[in-house]
Amino acid sequence: MMPDHVNGAADDAAAQPSDVAISRKQALKVGASALTAVAGASALAEVAGARTVDARVVSSPVTLTFFNRITGTSLPVITTLLNKFTKETGIQVKNATQPSSGATYQPAVRTAFASSTPPDIADDIAGPEVFNLARAGVIRDLTAFYNSPEIQSRVTAGATTGAVLDGKVWGLSDGVSVGNILWYNRDYLKKYGVDASRIHTWSQFLQACQTIKKGGGTPIVIGAKDLWPGGHWLTDLTQRTLGDAATTTLYNRTVVPGSPATPKWTDPAVVKAFQALVDVAPYFQQGFVGESQGAADGIFLQGGGGFYEMGSWFVNSILQLKPSFTPGLMLFPALEGYPGLQKQVTIANGILMASAKAPFDAVKKFYLFWTRPDNVRYYSESTATVMPYKYDTKNLALASPIKGIFAQVVSFLNNAGPNGAILFNDEAVDVNMYTKYIWQGSTGLFSGAITPTQLLGQLEAATAAFQSSHPKK
Repeated sequence: MMPDHVNGAADDAAAQPSDVAISRKQALKVGASALTAVAGASALAEVAGARTVDARVVSSPVTLTFFNRITGTSLPVITTLLNKFTKETGIQVKNATQPSSGATYQPAVRTAFASSTPPDIADDIAGPEVFNLARAGVIRDLTAFYNSPEIQSRVTAGATTGAVLDGKVWGLSDGVSVGNILWYNRDYLKKYGVDASRIHTWSQFLQACQTIKKGGGTPIVIGAKDLWPGGHWLTDLTQRTLGDAATTTLYNRTVVPGSPATPKWTDPAVVKAFQALVDVAPYFQQGFVGESQGAADGIFLQGGGGFYEMGSWFVNSILQLKPSFTPGLMLFPALEGYPGLQKQVTIANGILMASAKAPFDAVKKFYLFWTRPDNVRYYSESTATVMPYKYDTKNLALASPIKGIFAQVVSFLNNAGPNGAILFNDEAVDVNMYTKYIWQGSTGLFSGAITPTQLLGQLEAATAAFQSSHPKK
């Protein structure tokens, strides 16, 4: 991600964090062929024969240009869907697929929308990229359409997360990854008398960790060397201490000019969240600061610990490493006395935006088609993408043991509530700020080189400086 206020040479500096964030979001799609080995021609036949209502065939030829980065094993899936859309509506779709690297794709989206012939529909990472295009006036306000009964009957948490600015909706999701998941090893926990299904609060979680450690076990595995895993713990904790709405407002202060002055990074609830990461660190495995995320995947899946915080893309590691146990999963616990709820989720999100110049009747038909339950199921099942829309998850053609895990992740979105999702801090916060103060800052907290109060004071100063130098126009 790269806000407009950080441009030029900073694009290169942002490439690595942006790529990491994108790779996590796209991770389920990377493993789609393995996940959908049993789907085959039956799924294609199902979508080809599905109902053809939702939109009347247009009387005059219309072509929509769809700018996206849907590649690899997902490309035949989107091709099938676009052909079906044309058959149902008479609207042609030019599939302008681009290379998927965040370092090149996001600048390409900006350039495309700035041209005299912008794409009619484009996909991009949620948050600052969408906000910048909305402020530039090049994408369409979808608020009234989003609030229509037909769309409202289909959406779940995450459908517009990272696409709402100034109370207006600027796009709809094309798929999410749920981030605040605690995976657990039932067999490992059972040795210490711990039942993860009974853990709902932070104090219950810490008590379980203490019990495991006293028994000589490893409560939690983390790969802190790669920086972002520690940052994701801070996302989870901040959401729980501030709640969804306040956390989103806090993050937006780093990228949206004229944002409210509160909440601040130095507020007691945020300090509590960052201190909680310090408090839980003694329960991580020995040497965790020098452990990579990939190595940590292996440690956990080889039975080396009780809990592992990782997003829904972790299914790829499960498939590749084939553990002797089927990991359980739960959402991150709530902190007692704070507004965040255990059912609320943190996500990475991709957003489908419509050009302000696009033929809106045709665009609406595309959105209605995209969010229709039969098409959502086909795309979700065929690409192993978690979709924030309502559809039947029974008997999905996914490889075992992923089928049950995938359905549970979908249930997290269904149960989160209408406003129960926020973006990861590394999608929502200014790239330079999250890299320095959250990713790198987490390792400083682990080592004791800086305290939560000191770190958050620096982050608040950087945020205030951005707001001061970027007044709302």
